[in-house]
Amino acid sequence: MQQKSTMSSAMRSAERKTPIMRLPATIAILFTLSACVSGGDELDVLRLTAPEDDAHCRSLLIQPGELVYAQCRLALRKTYLTDYAIRKAAIEQQFGPPSETLDQALRADAFCNYDESVKASVDLQDETAAAYLAYANCETTRQRLQDEINVLTGADGAAFAREEQARIIQQNIRAVRDAKAVINGPVTADAAL
Repeated sequence: MQQKSTMSSAMRSAERKTPIMRLPATIAILFTLSACVSGGDELDVLRLTAPEDDAHCRSLLIQPGELVYAQCRLALRKTYLTDYAIRKAAIEQQFGPPSETLDQALRADAFCNYDESVKASVDLQDETAAAYLAYANCETTRQRLQDEINVLTGADGAAFAREEQARIIQQNIRAVRDAKAVINGPVTADAAL
């Protein structure tokens, strides 16, 4: 009888440690997959000190060290980096490789649109209205991007922003849809009927 209770407590102890021991391996796998999906190198994707990403996940009451924190950061980076990469390719095609300051302005605007889209998805049912609201809420980052284009390329940054607006609205709609899908959870067979 004594042996059975000792074995039982040893098994409970092992069960409690197993998720903790798996955490580093799980995070490493998620990081690797994120790098593959985003097309960036692992160090770029893994910039875990990025204050915008950290602030967003913390605003959801998720703390560093939790697996869900890593998942939040990776999901954010995947969507945000995809949108950023599409916009960067358009800038490179039109103006050539962006300077560091132009690239930073683009990253800030891409992040703003993604983050504002996710926030708007909670309050608004209409995804197009949410996408436009997110776009409007990013006026400051868009203005910085326009200014950088003006200074570094001599081109009309406002004209570029007008040309880019439809693409950004579509990205925002996709972010709203993705956020609503996560918020509402997976559709079950019963709910679909």
